[in-house]
Amino acid sequence: MVNITGKVLRILPVKEVKVSEEAKKVADLIIADEFDYKRVSFWDDKTELLLRGEIKAGDVLRIENAYVSEARAGVEKRANAGKYTRITRITTNIAALRQANFLNLTVLAVARPEKGQVCIAGIDENGDWIRPQGVYENDIFTTGMPKFKNLSVSNIYVDAWRGMRPRKEDRFFVYGEGVERELNVEEKREFLERNVDASVDSVFKSGRSLGLIKPRILHVYEEKARKKTEKGKGYEQYIRFNFKDNSGRIYRRWSCRCNAFYKTWNESKKKHRWTYGLRMLRYLRKNDIYLAIGLTYTDYNVDKLEYGAYPMIVGVHVVPAPSF
Repeated sequence: MVNITGKVLRILPVKEVKVSEEAKKVADLIIADEFDYKRVSFWDDKTELLLRGEIKAGDVLRIENAYVSEARAGVEKRANAGKYTRITRITTNIAALRQANFLNLTVLAVARPEKGQVCIAGIDENGDWIRPQGVYENDIFTTGMPKFKNLSVSNIYVDAWRGMRPRKEDRFFVYGEGVERELNVEEKREFLERNVDASVDSVFKSGRSLGLIKPRILHVYEEKARKKTEKGKGYEQYIRFNFKDNSGRIYRRWSCRCNAFYKTWNESKKKHRWTYGLRMLRYLRKNDIYLAIGLTYTDYNVDKLEYGAYPMIVGVHVVPAPSF
């Protein structure tokens, strides 16, 4: 048993898990003092405190008799608050994570949400690709300033990712205040040119699962696929790219997951009902285009995948071509 005192930085969405064939509701909170954090899972009646809004982000809590699994003790910063845990809201002021090492992430990917989660990727001040895991829609698409925005700098705190099938760049997203600043046009161009890779192969055959290329767009188009929804059968919109990278190799039917590009595409579709596809292709060809590319998880039990997983486009960045 452990006691924890800290400020609630994030409340992750409530989910259902099965314990001995019984469905239980559980929600994780990120709670931190000045130096470090704990990921505390609220179970049973403690979850109801969150559902009723009795505990909110920003509250300072004293948690007594939280349980830590012996298998995880000293490995993961996790604890469980259940039946015998006592939770008290206190008035102490805590400068959460004041002594922690934050990093500046220049964001290159904010993907469309999937099951409430959002794929984020970018490059930190050391030139390393980072993919924060455990980012949810309420971290991105709430009112006010988002925590992540393409070609903007976010100051974030991340930790090692201990989930299933970890990729080289995966990190657990602990906390971030939001977007600190957006790069101007010249800064965007300089940053993209400095970090662009030579080809798709140079990214994925080097052991990375994220990269940046500057291709020639050959075709961009929309597909709709059948999908089951809560209301029955529906359709999922997919935008796909055909392109040629700097090696001269042509890649076809790559799925695009960039949330901002879907918005641009759909706005053009509303405005130019019959010609939006052609107009978009012209727009992409007359400007400099950079694509952030990524690999999905690798464990699909599918043989003969060239890169061991499925590649996709996670960020579309358009910079006006320089005039001479």
